[in-house]
Amino acid sequence: MLYKIEVKDKRGIFDAVGSGIKKDILDLGITSVDEVNFVQVYAIDGDISQEEIEKICSEILTDSISQDYLLLTNEPENHRTKEHFVVEVAYNPGVMDPVEESTLKAINDLGINTVNSVKTARKYLVYGKLNEHQLKIISEKLLYNKLIQHVVKPQTPGAQFKITPRLATDSS
Repeated sequence: MLYKIEVKDKRGIFDAVGSGIKKDILDLGITSVDEVNFVQVYAIDGDISQEEIEKICSEILTDSISQDYLLLTNEPENHRTKEHFVVEVAYNPGVMDPVEESTLKAINDLGINTVNSVKTARKYLVYGKLNEHQLKIISEKLLYNKLIQHVVKPQTPGAQFKITPRLATDSS
């Protein structure tokens, strides 16, 4: 089964990555961005139980003090909503994902040996009034390196990941 996990800072925690990207966007002369949020994305494939994937999320992928995770199944969301643009960046096929090997080792150290693969992506939620040209400039200049990464294409409607009923941590 394929699980997608999105890890983000808890409400009230300073999003240093998002804030840095927003400043860099301003340096490009684009002033219509109100906010940028960063989300670390993991795609874990294997014969894993719900209990095992939640253990992986809580013990390896998140810092319970400052981060929450959402556990999703299926495919990524569309790249734009009414409120914001979503840019998800992943490594190109054949390019080594530096986090993959260490994450797989940590999962094996937990005693879970049924994971086939781990892939990562970086997801940016860009809030503000932008046109497609401005979003392309932001993406190409700040969010990814064309030689080793690509922007994940939106999936067909109805193929979105479905959120499991609970946030990983119920405390805020």
